[in-house]
Amino acid sequence: MNIQSDLIPGIYNYCDAWCERCLFTSRCQSFQIQHETGLTNRPNAGDDLVQQLTEALNLTRKYVENLTRVQNLTDKDRPTNEQALALEEKAVRRIDNQGHVVSKLASNYLRTTGLWLDEEKGLLEQAGQQQIRDVELGLRTQEEAMPVLHSLKDAWEMIRWYRTLIPVKTQSALRALAEPTHDSQLTTYHLGKAKLVLVSIDRSLLAWQTIIQFFPEKTDDLLDLMALLSRLRRELETLLPDARAFQRPGLD
Repeated sequence: MNIQSDLIPGIYNYCDAWCERCLFTSRCQSFQIQHETGLTNRPNAGDDLVQQLTEALNLTRKYVENLTRVQNLTDKDRPTNEQALALEEKAVRRIDNQGHVVSKLASNYLRTTGLWLDEEKGLLEQAGQQQIRDVELGLRTQEEAMPVLHSLKDAWEMIRWYRTLIPVKTQSALRALAEPTHDSQLTTYHLGKAKLVLVSIDRSLLAWQTIIQFFPEKTDDLLDLMALLSRLRRELETLLPDARAFQRPGLD
């Protein structure tokens, strides 16, 4: 069997690099190379479904424990939240596109979400504990609680994943404006990056809506954050009007 013939050319150029969630790892040359060199592990699609569902009820606790383990490093080894945010913004500024408004919006989103996630780091565990209590009290069944936990954890992870991807890939997309070229392939490449940013924003907005659905008391703060993200989307669509229609190989 010729595995190469099943590969989707260039799919890795426009993806979000979230391999563990990707349905096309078997058709991605980049993933294949990483897998062969031991840089990544192939997702295990054969996990027992019952085991997955059983673990779902406690996965928020496990997830938060992992976060806490990282956050509880010694003061000598771990930067403060302010230092961590400064390091993130510094990394983005290294490829900043002449202080463009879109770049500033993306950087602002990175900073704002970082602050919110730090302030609300116990929110996910709180939700998990509430679902567990409801099950124990008979207020809902385990089958009813699991989708809630899955939904919240999925939203939380999406927010964390895309908050850093959005500003970095925004800079890549803006190069189409900063470095005009007659090279159609390069122009297409930048449009593909812009499409990736737009998709990442779409998914992030849905994730924030999920958080609001389960924590309506957070609505005021999160609406401001979502307005920032929506403005970034509008500005990017205005700058690169062909980006939304771009068809990413295998992904759109």
